[in-house]
Amino acid sequence: MNILIISPNSQYESIGGVERYLLNLINYSKERTDNNIFMLLMTTGEDRQEKVGNVTIFHHSSLNLPMNKTALQKEISKKARLFSSKVEEIINKNNINIICAENFHIGLPPAYSILLHLTAGLKNIPLVLQLHSFAKTELQEELVNSLLWSQISCVSRSVAGDCFHKGADIDLLSTAYLGVNTKEFNSDLKETKTIKMKLGLKPEDRIILTATRILLGGKNILKEKGVINLIQAFSKLSSYEKDLHLVIAIGKSTNTLQNEFNAAMQMLESYIKLNNVEDRTHVELFKLDEMPEVYKAADVFVLPSENETFGQVFIEAMASGVPVIGTNVGGIPEIISDSYNGFLVTPDDSTMLEQKLELILNDKELQEKFKTLGITNVHENFDFEKQLKEFFESLGRITVRS
Repeated sequence: MNILIISPNSQYESIGGVERYLLNLINYSKERTDNNIFMLLMTTGEDRQEKVGNVTIFHHSSLNLPMNKTALQKEISKKARLFSSKVEEIINKNNINIICAENFHIGLPPAYSILLHLTAGLKNIPLVLQLHSFAKTELQEELVNSLLWSQISCVSRSVAGDCFHKGADIDLLSTAYLGVNTKEFNSDLKETKTIKMKLGLKPEDRIILTATRILLGGKNILKEKGVINLIQAFSKLSSYEKDLHLVIAIGKSTNTLQNEFNAAMQMLESYIKLNNVEDRTHVELFKLDEMPEVYKAADVFVLPSENETFGQVFIEAMASGVPVIGTNVGGIPEIISDSYNGFLVTPDDSTMLEQKLELILNDKELQEKFKTLGITNVHENFDFEKQLKEFFESLGRITVRS
């Protein structure tokens, strides 16, 4: 089966759950011969093509759109046509059997979805929409509900349920968790002093870790990701836990969003200063391949989001043997069972978050319980090889029906 995966995100350009999924997909597929994978990804650089084992990647600037609305209106028609031509070229040269569109409802203007349907429809190629995010506007809902998708694959039951309540056909909905590479993120990885040395910490210092984007489509999402709430909780905790440090690992921005990224960074630094924790808070940009070691250096992982479609970072932390704290929203409770393999807290409640952090940090027995059950949870439910195998099998069934 020849599969084309199209994404307005790229692991070469930024860091996040979608990007980690794309990287896992490449690592899973590059040495397999049961499917031929073709990927059309956004790039801010020159158009190019590369081969990674059995995966062919097309980096194409038609998926890179300016955030300035005036510039966008001028360029969208031109870039959408270039995108459509590139898709048709890939289909014709590689006998594509099925196409997976990643987050098209929010990641690209509607013209891209419409042109993709026209191009695929003329070739009788089924289209799968993969949802990594909730549909938040009427237009986004229409793109999910009204176009002729063969399947709508959601990253969590929470996303699938949200789609159903907003009008999606129940027979088209499915759930496919993203999964984690347990060979890369695992508790057997030896902790080194590299990360603590990089941060200027002593070996005995303890780390609260969070990892998140601070921008989404040019919008500052510090509050939505719970970063401000976490800083407030840490400010209280650090007054009596003197060896404690907060590490905020943030995803880098694309070049086109550099001004917005700098503004978000300035706001983040202001909140840190406002809460008097600048001497023990470390904001760092890590590469994707550094993250396994970053998790291993942490004593607890926290992401107190106000909403979260899934939470890739939680399963990465669990696989690394790190106790986790999340919020009882979105897809997070599908990963964390409160007081069983981690803690769930109420969003925007810094006092509750402080109490749960203190409990984990000072209860060795609880730490070991959460570590052990977290690792078991990942291996049983979120191993990326198992998840991708099942996902590709579902794509095979769609092509048979078509």
